[in-house]
This record gives sequence, C-alpha cells and structure tokens, in this order.
Amino acid sequence: MSLPHIKNSKAGVNKYDIVTKNIFEVYFTLPEALRATFAKDEQLLTEHVTKVSGLDALHRAPTTVTQKFMGTERSFIQPKLDSTRAEIGVTLTLNLRNKTDNYIYKLIKAWSKLGYDIATGERHLKIDYCADWLRIAVGNPAGDIYRDIVFKDVMMSDAPTGLDDLDYDSADPVEIEIKFVSDWWQDVEA
Repeated sequence: MSLPHIKNSKAGVNKYDIVTKNIFEVYFTLPEALRATFAKDEQLLTEHVTKVSGLDALHRAPTTVTQKFMGTERSFIQPKLDSTRAEIGVTLTLNLRNKTDNYIYKLIKAWSKLGYDIATGERHLKIDYCADWLRIAVGNPAGDIYRDIVFKDVMMSDAPTGLDDLDYDSADPVEIEIKFVSDWWQDVEA
C-alpha cells in the first residue's frame, strides 16, 4: 500500500477541476397567458436567481420493502417509484424598477393566479398555467456547460414564500422562493 501523496491522486496530478454548486444559470419561459404583459421581464428572471433546490428528484430510485419470514426479514426493491415528478425550488431576489415597480414579484404573483386566483376564485386549464420549459445550465469555471437540464411543462406548485414578515430590525434584502413542478425532463451530461 502506498502512502498518501499528491502523486498518487489522479485528480491531483491530472489537474481535474472540482465540481462546484455556484456556476449555473436558470432560464425561464412563461405561460402563454402572461407573455403579452410580462415579455420584457421574462429574461430578467434569470439574473434574480440565487439558488435552486430539489435536483435530487432527477435521480430518484425505488425504495425497498420487507417481507417477514419466521422472525426474519427479506428485502426487495419496490417495482415502482413513490413519485415520478420533480419539484424544483428557485430562490429569487427582488428589486424595485423605477422606484416602485416590484416587477419580479408582480410576474410571479400573476403566474400563481393562473392556477387559482384567491381574490376572485377564477381558475384556468393546465394549458394556460404551464410554461413550456425551465432550463438549468451548470458549468465549470471557464463557462463550459457540462450539465443541461430542461424541465418540460412547468407549473408553479405553491404560493411564493419569503414575504410573510416585515421587521424593523432587519435590513436584509428580500428573497422569495417559488416551487415549480415538472412531470418530465431531459438531463444531459457532457
């Protein structure tokens, strides 16, 4: 057995780069019902993203079940998954355009109302509240994309969170988190 030394590390001597969590971009499309009103803000969503969560759903595997036999257990992999959908959390910063226009919040609020408008009770069909896709491109420090995830038929699953409190003792910028759901996706690795 050789002693630990950098010369024995293939990643070290071959100058392999580390994988980081902070080099990514998220691109959005909006439901058709919002495009006329929010077309100028669709591209701005990308620059407000600070965090994405829920990507483990893309690698979901079946859990196991057990069967009893005379005081012992036999284990089996279940023949189906508990869930086949992905619920992706996206955290966004908020800014005021022209002093009072909370444009990101207005867009997210309008999207949320497409599923169910709590003020009026109005509802829409899936074709109205789904966006065509949401794309996450993950890169290396040089900007080369090594993972490209495109979620299809994306919808919001809950109201945005992060706007619950106002606080005289806080000067922190406000961020909101939105949950998106997709039933199918393409996950391409280089």
